[in-house]
Amino acid sequence: MRAVLALLVVLALVLCLPSCAAADRSPSTQAAPAEPAPSQARGAVQAPVVAAEWQPLRAALAKDGLSGPRVDALLAQLAPRTPDPMGRKMVELYRKNFIPSPKPPRPGKDDVYRNVVTKANAQLCLDYIARHKAAFARAERAYGVPPSVAASLLFVETRLGRVLRDVPENALHTLASMSQSTTMASIEGWLGKMPGHERHQDWFARTMPKRADWAYRETRALVRYMLDNNITADRLPGSIYGAIGLCQFMPSNIGAYGVDGSGDGVIDLYTADDAVMSLSNYLHKHGWKASSPRGDRHRVLMRYNKSVRYANTILALADLVEQTHKPARKGAGR
Repeated sequence: MRAVLALLVVLALVLCLPSCAAADRSPSTQAAPAEPAPSQARGAVQAPVVAAEWQPLRAALAKDGLSGPRVDALLAQLAPRTPDPMGRKMVELYRKNFIPSPKPPRPGKDDVYRNVVTKANAQLCLDYIARHKAAFARAERAYGVPPSVAASLLFVETRLGRVLRDVPENALHTLASMSQSTTMASIEGWLGKMPGHERHQDWFARTMPKRADWAYRETRALVRYMLDNNITADRLPGSIYGAIGLCQFMPSNIGAYGVDGSGDGVIDLYTADDAVMSLSNYLHKHGWKASSPRGDRHRVLMRYNKSVRYANTILALADLVEQTHKPARKGAGR
């Protein structure tokens, strides 16, 4: 009997050992939880990482006094370089230089863009003027540009902003890509559109760096504009060569002609207040006066876009806007 009791005591002690050991273990001997690495710490902010292909642009901007986290944040958002803007421009210049075509007759004073000068479009301009009446009135008082002309210019440029809704190009990406496209290899996919390009390598070597330098200057102006006005890259739909806003300014024109029409401290050319004031300021500084005859107005509009047909179209649409605004009286002509 004593042997059986002794055996039971031994078994009880053996079964208790694991749990007793755990209970006796001092907290100081327990393994401490692993601390997160600095990069994993809750709330840690990582510095923007600029891709290697944009580092030359980053260095150039820094040399011109544009550097720091905000610039890096803009460049870090850029997608990989696209060859399309420079490729498209080089095809345009190549054909002009090496594939001559018969010059079309010079547009006459009545030649206008197709399907633009219509009553329906004039009504769209009138509706737009009515929605932004104060902006057009301020611009006319300040610069002498009538609402009919300002609205017609916006219609020709961006269909009063409607075109920008479907524009895939981002202005910063477009200009930055052009600034980094300096050799034929960088537009390889476009060379097939330029027959005989092998014979003109010297021309490419001269021309492409010049176009890239132009694009860099516009990129620099755009970055400065974005920093000064807290504009983010996702808000910059642009033309195929980087013009921005309802009025399609190149970035280098913003500093000279951009106006804060709304008084909110920001020049946002995607708003009617600022776009109307800015384009009117541009026309005024290039000679527009309320008393200017039609010929002078035509010449000023050609400073905005060097095209006879462009200036013709704006003036013709403006005429129709004014006629639509003042319909003929009932019984007139009877």
